[in-house]
Amino acid sequence: MAKGERLEFVPPHDEAWQAFVASLPDANIFHATAWMDLLNTCYGYRYFVLVSRDAGGSITAGLPFMDVKSWLTGRRWVALPFSDYCTPLAHDAASLERWTDALVRLSQAPGTPWIEVRWALPARQPIAAGTSYVLHRLPLCPNTEQVGRALDSMHRQNIRAARRNGVRVEYGADEDDMRRFYTLHLETRRRKGMPVQPWRFFRLLHEKIICSHHGFVLLAYQGDTCLAGGVFLHWGESLMCKYAASREDTLDLRPNNLLFWTGICWGCEHGYRVLDFGRTDLANTGLREFKTRWGAVETPLVYSMLGGRQRAAGTGRVMKWMQAIIRRSPPRVASLTGELLYRHVG
Repeated sequence: MAKGERLEFVPPHDEAWQAFVASLPDANIFHATAWMDLLNTCYGYRYFVLVSRDAGGSITAGLPFMDVKSWLTGRRWVALPFSDYCTPLAHDAASLERWTDALVRLSQAPGTPWIEVRWALPARQPIAAGTSYVLHRLPLCPNTEQVGRALDSMHRQNIRAARRNGVRVEYGADEDDMRRFYTLHLETRRRKGMPVQPWRFFRLLHEKIICSHHGFVLLAYQGDTCLAGGVFLHWGESLMCKYAASREDTLDLRPNNLLFWTGICWGCEHGYRVLDFGRTDLANTGLREFKTRWGAVETPLVYSMLGGRQRAAGTGRVMKWMQAIIRRSPPRVASLTGELLYRHVG
């Protein structure tokens, strides 16, 4: 991008942007227009893409954003809310550098709100970088036996134990499967003191992502009892386990181990090159170990912040307040709390 040239705002449905996303192997489900449509429909966020173009008008770099306006956490542009991370897409390193310079200039313009990019941008003095999460990614290949050799012996033992216990994993793609997962999700989030997104979000997830053949649900059963579940999303070469949940009273049957292994095998058989386990809080050492033992590579997840006045209240403070309420409340309260407040902390 030439010196002094500005970023251009384009809609996510712009054909040139969609073609640009489809051309890059680093794109994942969070760059998909369907994902942004889901967030827009559920939470009413205005959405747009900031792109740069070359002299011929072709897009060279870009990133989708959502304009989050909240009385609780202030106004900010986020790339993207309810998304573990969202990488700026660029043809090459030089294009990303120029795009970042333009973003810094835009952030300093009157009226531009606080900007949060859920990825590490090239270093610039006005950009504040911080991390409280890590990512776990497992390389995949068509040979499941080769991938299986990277598993820790504990996971292999627990997969065998789940099968001995009569656990089976079923693939699902209809709304009833999503509803069964949501029941487990509500129970799990309440147990951990975490707000739960409303059923409306998961209904739209099914409608806009699953029905578009960019995701599926895995459910682990013993007999007719649903023990655990996972929602897997895929785009390009990446398969992601976006949500996982389970019953606490049947964890000794090891349903989660068989469920994740089933997801890994599905990814291998369908040509995906990586299974993304998503972000994990740095302090959650137990979950970090669980993911690493699959052979996943752990890397820091850096978020970049810049621009206008910082939000009124940190999401960490809000989350601690919500956790104290949710852990001591019945499931209905956990659901209602998420319905009222979740959009503010995405």
